[in-house]
Amino acid sequence: MSEKIDFAGINLFAPLTANQLEELAKITDYVECEEDCKLFSTGEAAGDVFVLLEGKVSIQVQLSSRPEKIDIVVLSQKGQLIGWSGLLGKTHYTASGICQGDTKLLQIDGSAFMKVLESDKEAGFTVLASIMQIVSNRLRNLQGVVLKTM
Repeated sequence: MSEKIDFAGINLFAPLTANQLEELAKITDYVECEEDCKLFSTGEAAGDVFVLLEGKVSIQVQLSSRPEKIDIVVLSQKGQLIGWSGLLGKTHYTASGICQGDTKLLQIDGSAFMKVLESDKEAGFTVLASIMQIVSNRLRNLQGVVLKTM
């Protein structure tokens, strides 16, 4: 990793201790992607999570009622979590993540991230509660997309 990882300004990591941030930096890579770069695909083994630094990422699903993929959400704000399935271990991504233009991200090993969160239960709980809110919002978005296609 050539670039120093900077977690400043990313609300998701605000509850973490200095030690946890140090450990998180060890399992995090800074990545730059071009337009149409696929971060992950539906059904692919999930292992990494991403945090958006700059750019846009479309989260897409394939509905059986439509030939084309449908955007659930387009993420464009610094600090947004992408690919949360990577935190669950031995599971698969439930959607695809596609970059919409040049994009900068943090790529984090999901199972190692969970271990960092376990190292301080209070801070870890706070971060996981934030992630649960993200999951809830994405499921609500998916429900809205599905209802619009009926």
